[in-house]
Amino acid sequence: MVRKTTTLMLVFLAFFYLGRARNLEDRIHEYENFVEKQMKVDRVPGLSVAFMKGDYLWAKGFGYSDLENRVLASEVSSYRLASITKTMTAVAILQLMEKGKLKLDDEARKYVPYFPEKKWPVTIRDLLGHLAGISHYRSYPELHIKTHKDTREAIAIFSEFNLVAKPGTEFHYSSYGYNLLGAVVEGASKMPYGKYMKENIWEPLGMKNTCMDSPDEVIPHRVRGYRIVEGKLKNSEFVDMSSRFAAGGTRSTVVDLLKFIRGIRDGKVLKPETVEKMFTSMVTSEGYLTDYGMGWMLKPRDGHFIIYHSGAQAETRTLLVYIPSEDLAVAFGCNLENANPYLYGFRLVQVLLEEPWGLGAYTGDEKTDLVYYALEDSFNYGLSYFERYKKPLTEDPEELKKAFSYFSNYASPSFVSKNYRVASEKIKKGRHPIAGKAFIKVGSFVAWKLSKAYGGERMDFYHRNGAIPFFEDYLKLCNSQRELCGGLTLSSELEKLIKKWGKDWKRTLNDDTRTLFIGAFSDFSKQGKVLKRIFSGASIYPDFTGQLTEATKKLYLNGDRRSLIAAELSLQLYPDSARALSSLANAYVAFGEIEKAMELYRKAMKAKTHKSAVSPGAIFSYIFDFYDAGNLKAALGLAEIAAKLYPSEAKFYRAIGDIYLKRARKYYQRSLEVDPNYEYPWKMLKKLDIHEF
Repeated sequence: MVRKTTTLMLVFLAFFYLGRARNLEDRIHEYENFVEKQMKVDRVPGLSVAFMKGDYLWAKGFGYSDLENRVLASEVSSYRLASITKTMTAVAILQLMEKGKLKLDDEARKYVPYFPEKKWPVTIRDLLGHLAGISHYRSYPELHIKTHKDTREAIAIFSEFNLVAKPGTEFHYSSYGYNLLGAVVEGASKMPYGKYMKENIWEPLGMKNTCMDSPDEVIPHRVRGYRIVEGKLKNSEFVDMSSRFAAGGTRSTVVDLLKFIRGIRDGKVLKPETVEKMFTSMVTSEGYLTDYGMGWMLKPRDGHFIIYHSGAQAETRTLLVYIPSEDLAVAFGCNLENANPYLYGFRLVQVLLEEPWGLGAYTGDEKTDLVYYALEDSFNYGLSYFERYKKPLTEDPEELKKAFSYFSNYASPSFVSKNYRVASEKIKKGRHPIAGKAFIKVGSFVAWKLSKAYGGERMDFYHRNGAIPFFEDYLKLCNSQRELCGGLTLSSELEKLIKKWGKDWKRTLNDDTRTLFIGAFSDFSKQGKVLKRIFSGASIYPDFTGQLTEATKKLYLNGDRRSLIAAELSLQLYPDSARALSSLANAYVAFGEIEKAMELYRKAMKAKTHKSAVSPGAIFSYIFDFYDAGNLKAALGLAEIAAKLYPSEAKFYRAIGDIYLKRARKYYQRSLEVDPNYEYPWKMLKKLDIHEF
């Protein structure tokens, strides 16, 4: 374990945690307990995690980096970074821009002449934001390359693919696009990609344990990767990462990742104005924010401006999170392909800040939910803007008047009730440039006025308690000091609803629920009693269906009947939720009770909230979960239910066919185990073309 601190830092931390319920050591201990329990549920062999608060650094390994040789995971375990590599490639490109070696609006072909000309120009700027129309992986073989590829060979894999969209028009995440940026780095710097990264980023930042991944080189503390196949822990398939060198071809440690963040923060690799550009969401030509800057994902949580990127490939799952206002960064790496890095990384943020983390609200009705969504979106994007810039997006009276009018009109309960589809479209556009960033203008203005009235420390209260008290306080302020708000308020209808919600939210989002985590290891009976008591009679309360659904899935995929208890609790707490209904249905499918599952799915199709949980895509993913876990009986049962619910969806019939083919393969293989000389099974196995989902 690494701990580094100074006397000044200890004083700072003391002030930071002053007034909060527990000290830092208690929070770390709570997180360690969570990790140990969750690892058992997920069957993670080993992981490493670290956080940095100012100059304070904590890092620790859990479990094994190599099961066969019983090597313990630690803070220096070397994980494949996967797509976190993209963040470093973006920094390299922007460095070269600062040095005058390239311009962002240059075509990539200027530096990579062997990349063929496309229907439209492909610029470096668009590549950085996944707006260039470059395809992502298209076929199974592309993900399983086992031979070394140099840069030209890596580019050749996709160079003849047609663009999937006109550059600038649509966001299409593309690792190939970042490989092309890696080739740009080489062309502009006249250096191999790995050499440039080492000399200009890794070494200057003291990232001594960061390198290009290579099966040939001896890499200290190299982590061995694992996967779960049909319910059994297996070694990961060997894949050579040179084919995705600048998009996912590096190795590092959690401590080095924090050094990377520190270097960006301290201006050691890029100028502040360049960092600002890198951490600003790009926009499509139609005026939609992509929530992706240059190499980084940007999506606020609980009113915080959050910068992050995850990584997923053979042998690894990773996550890097940075919250500038809190001077907090979290790095995570693990060696199980089936693990969810967000669960571990964001749980640490939640425990450290003692704030809910992306916790939604439940009202029991999709129309009322939409009104809350408008409040939450304006709160998240508006407060995060104010947190970042310490000012509102605009102070122009006319712009603000239009923004408040847009918000009040389309988020009005009566308008939503009568015009749900129109309201839904307008509310979803509310934060985007296509709608004049109306929601961001409203939210940042509200934050500005509340900060003026109550002081900047009040923002911490809103991070911990959410959108409802944020707007409730503003409305109270407007009623008591009208001149302060300049007449910019919400409709009386919205004000009445927010006031009603305020009482229930204050009661239901409390010390018992604010940082609550419900996992597969939870005592559902005990937690259920507490939550039922707290939520009883409330018109709005915290939505834990996501956590309950994830816990339920973990349990039923492991054949644990406690999944039924978790799913039933979810349905008791959230009776009109399609997510809760489908989760219980899936638990019944897992144990062969297809008729009960069908009945629940029919109810879920008519449920009032979380309707996306029973979309064809969602149900297809549930089928895949069973298929991947080796429970073909459950996969088939759910696929047959889905085909009845959506008779015009071709993919469900395809799923049924794939399941039967997989069954056939198993029986042919068993036939050969009995008689290896039996010719017919050999012929059939050669004919079978098993398509994975």
